[in-house]
Amino acid sequence: MTPDVTPDLAIRRRRLLGVGVRADLVSSADVARDVTLVPTAGGVDLATVEGVDNLCQCLAVGLTTLRGSDVFNQRFGFLGLTPLTQQTSPVLAREGVRSAVAEFLASDPRVRRIVELQVDDPLAAPTGASRRVLDVHVAFEAVSGDAAVLGTGGLASGGDWGAVPLDPAGDVQLTGGAATSTTDPSGPSEPSGTGGAP
Repeated sequence: MTPDVTPDLAIRRRRLLGVGVRADLVSSADVARDVTLVPTAGGVDLATVEGVDNLCQCLAVGLTTLRGSDVFNQRFGFLGLTPLTQQTSPVLAREGVRSAVAEFLASDPRVRRIVELQVDDPLAAPTGASRRVLDVHVAFEAVSGDAAVLGTGGLASGGDWGAVPLDPAGDVQLTGGAATSTTDPSGPSEPSGTGGAP
């Protein structure tokens, strides 16, 4: 507990924002997470996070989880992965991600209000950098009155804008739609309609 946090404030934050199992990123190149163990007098136990740290961890996990993919809570997750995979216009994909982030944060009752929401412009990416990676930074206020900032570190969907990636067998990969183009096993092709997704 930091010196400026009274025991009453710590209890209030814990009650309002919750406690969870600590799940650290395995690698900066991936969204996979793993639990952390801490030594105790009786052996080891799961590390926990509480308050604002717990809220930020929950939101970070939610922003990297496709809505409906959690078998225990079908309403949990983020709808912003759809614009990243199905939108051929980088500007429309960016706005789709922005609205999905705002919707996701607004759906969490522990978030009082969004103060700032930035989604990087993929067209402004430096030459040679991936133009299919969108960095999302959101500043918000929790119901406890605490300010917090969350960044995804980049959401990516593979290939160039409009490209329909192939699976190892050379078939078009589909999620939630149908690609209207045929592809050559030598590489991705431009879709002739909407709906292609990695």
